[in-house]
Amino acid sequence: MANEVRHWKKENCAVSVAIADLSDRETHSREINEAYGEGGGLNANYRTVEAVAIASHILGKVGMVYGTDFVWKTAGVGDISFDFRNDAVKKRAEQALDIATKGFTTVRAD
Repeated sequence: MANEVRHWKKENCAVSVAIADLSDRETHSREINEAYGEGGGLNANYRTVEAVAIASHILGKVGMVYGTDFVWKTAGVGDISFDFRNDAVKKRAEQALDIATKGFTTVRAD
């Protein structure tokens, strides 16, 4: 069943986060493009996908469970949104994401 019709979450209980606050990865894979010419449907916007993964990891580190406490809702132009079970969980998520995004720095291993 789609998360939009599940009754586990509170209505209008969402948080949006800027993708750039979580990831600076390239949007498409140069490696795949060079090897195959294009990635087709599987060559997703890697920056957005990575931002969702990082945000989910941050929320997991503060004890939240995906599908129980929150779900990824959507991606817009420059941001991602998550739905939350209730206002208390949403507030905890906002605090965790705020702390994490204020300390965002890029670390690359060459």
